[in-house]
Amino acid sequence: ELAACREDLEAIKKEFGLLEPERGHMDEEGIKWRFGGVPDYSLTNLKYLQGKTKNHAAGSLELIVENLVKTWEMERSHKVDPNQHRSVDPEKFQVGANGWKKYNNQEANAVGNYNVLLSGCPAQLYDSSQITWEESHEKFHDAFAAFPWELLEVFSGPPKVAFTWRHWGEFTGTYEGNKGQGELVEMFGFGVATVDDQLRLVDVEIFYKPETFLEVLRGERPAQELSGGRDLLGAAAAAGCPHLKALKN
Repeated sequence: ELAACREDLEAIKKEFGLLEPERGHMDEEGIKWRFGGVPDYSLTNLKYLQGKTKNHAAGSLELIVENLVKTWEMERSHKVDPNQHRSVDPEKFQVGANGWKKYNNQEANAVGNYNVLLSGCPAQLYDSSQITWEESHEKFHDAFAAFPWELLEVFSGPPKVAFTWRHWGEFTGTYEGNKGQGELVEMFGFGVATVDDQLRLVDVEIFYKPETFLEVLRGERPAQELSGGRDLLGAAAAAGCPHLKALKN
């Protein structure tokens, strides 16, 4: 299956001149890989190229920031030792969402990105204090074969980078007993990342509405309520906003 994904990925890159995401620091020697070896992102990269709404130019700040975030996600998900995470300042790094708890590098690595970014959710929807790193990844990997991420717009340059983003995937798996029907599930949000002179992440704050996303996965809301950022802006605003219309076309 991965070989077929790789073949399709190379074909779409050649036909449309698209750039595959670059996740740095994957070829260093001595890395302690969580799952035994270097991860293969062929499926995620293919779904990213097929479903993204932006095409940032090579060398642009947008593409640099997007690849930095993808590198951070890769390292946090696959490198066991947080001191081997090159995308962050290991001593100063901290991350949080929506004004909830801020986690330092060691803490964030111990609980995992899902638990960090969902830490303030109502416990009946997601109780991060009762879910391990492994359990959190299993929950969402069971729901989506791939869940690509793209940067939409950058509003300020280094050292404090403000940006909007989109996450999406086809809900073909199962989440807490609810079986998806292949519907498109989207998330939109805003982020502010402070970087150092080596373009390493020092502080990351993410803003979004995870409650609606979780309710969709549980079958309590239709996926259309997330489409085009409706959960953030309201259905009327999302329908009338030219920018969001362009994203959906």
